[in-house]
Amino acid sequence: MPAPAPLVETSRLLWRTRGEHWDYEFICVPEVPALPAWLSTLEAMLGDADAGAGELRYGLLEVDERGQRAPRAYPYVAVRFLDPARRDWTGRQVQHFAAWFPPVPPEAAAALPEAVPADWHLRVLEGLAGTYGSGEVFGLPEATIRAWKRSHEESRAARAMAIVKATPPVALGDGEAAPSRWTRVPTLKKKPPEPPAAAGLLSAGAVPSAKGRRFGCFAIGAMMLAALSPLMLACGARLLGA
Repeated sequence: MPAPAPLVETSRLLWRTRGEHWDYEFICVPEVPALPAWLSTLEAMLGDADAGAGELRYGLLEVDERGQRAPRAYPYVAVRFLDPARRDWTGRQVQHFAAWFPPVPPEAAAALPEAVPADWHLRVLEGLAGTYGSGEVFGLPEATIRAWKRSHEESRAARAMAIVKATPPVALGDGEAAPSRWTRVPTLKKKPPEPPAAAGLLSAGAVPSAKGRRFGCFAIGAMMLAALSPLMLACGARLLGA
């Protein structure tokens, strides 16, 4: 069974953390696999993990990709941990939520605890020192953050991610494995987002067609007639009774 590649590339890395003066956000999202949003998936992987315990997790993420007859499964390893060196401006240790999708087939998932070094996340964090750990990302001053929107068209978060995504591949080397520290997560299943409903076009500012306007007027008139009918009958009865 093939072992994971010895290099961790940002194209297969999911990472959520905080900075010295900014709150939790994604600083890296993978291109393989690709999802429109990652928060719920990361929560399913690591939401109940203890950051201080160093628990390592692994499993499969099944993505029901459009145009494919069957979901595609991606093996992953994930960990929630405390930064051994970095703290925010209040003195709290910075937490990291990380997942890596090694380029191995789904059947190789069971072998990940023996193939991936137990300190893989610390090695990747060290590799991110020049990008995430820089003054442009982690240490960005509060005054710069406050003034960012006035002087930049690109959002601060997007700029931070662009810097982190440029991190060179990180070599894992021959680190020690620790199979007993790993917990397998039940297979996670993700579906592609549903296409927007037709009714949503109006809420998005779309202009209805002439046919649609005629139908709308007819429907409104019918509803008004139905609502006024009892009143008209009652008035007619009173007039006849008079």
